Amino acid sequence: MKKLIKEAMIYILIGLAIWGIVAIFSFGKSLSVAKVAYKAFAGAFWIIISVFIFIGLIQAWVTPEQLSKYLGKTAGWKRFAFASTVPIFLGGSLFTIFPLTKSLKEKGASNSAILTFITAWSGKAPLIPLEANFLGWKFTILRTLLIIPTAIVMGFLGETILDKWEGVPVTVTANKMAEDEILIGEEVIKELDGEFNLRKIEADKIISQALHCMEFTIMGDILEKNIPLKLAELSSQYGYNIVKLKIDTPSVRLSTDKKCPSRAQFILASKTSEHIPTHLNKVRDLLKENDIVVVEEKKLSRIQLVRKA
Repeated sequence: MKKLIKEAMIYILIGLAIWGIVAIFSFGKSLSVAKVAYKAFAGAFWIIISVFIFIGLIQAWVTPEQLSKYLGKTAGWKRFAFASTVPIFLGGSLFTIFPLTKSLKEKGASNSAILTFITAWSGKAPLIPLEANFLGWKFTILRTLLIIPTAIVMGFLGETILDKWEGVPVTVTANKMAEDEILIGEEVIKELDGEFNLRKIEADKIISQALHCMEFTIMGDILEKNIPLKLAELSSQYGYNIVKLKIDTPSVRLSTDKKCPSRAQFILASKTSEHIPTHLNKVRDLLKENDIVVVEEKKLSRIQLVRKA
């Protein structure tokens, strides 16, 4: 939001500078420019303010996972159904729609959803009576009915072209997805090693000093939901450690060519027994919120801790 305001101020200053140059050579024309600019600004001011408030609510309340559920690539045809209908009933101008779609894209909306959204927005249901008054009801109804399929086609074709330009594969087999997921998993854990002591020599020391250790086996979209990072951040907040994180290779059902959910194991280690139930509940809640299934939850004995270390 701050960046958006900063960019807007730059354009305003550029506009004022140009207006100042015009005023030097022709004061009368500069007054006409000022009147037109004032009317345009006054007419759009409250709409712009309301859209900025709406963008702020999206940034504060809508998580990337929630938005991706309806507008992300994994949403399937739901993203087209949502993005081709809802924008038709939105008002506003170009000054407001582009900041709004930028906010949606930053939250995880796919290229197809954004393209469909902008195309459908041109439907402008609030202006239908005015359009019908000038162009007739037949023209207005036909144009409005064609907006939805046109927006969907625009989104689908646009994303295909953009994916090629950006180097994103349009179709990926389940086997390739499984291979990529393992590579990504190794990179994620490698990056997290330094900050959170994941799968390092320090993990052995942490386990040997721990008074309470619980081993979790989980299953689900572990890398897609960024679970390793979320677990590490949670542990840093509550003073325990997540160590020995291991992500198993996701299997592939050859008969259906679908990737099975990933499996992972990690150990929650704490130097004290105090607040252990609270810590465990925090981890369980995090996994549940991200639709990750806890396959097994096992408390490790002192002998097992020595072996793990």
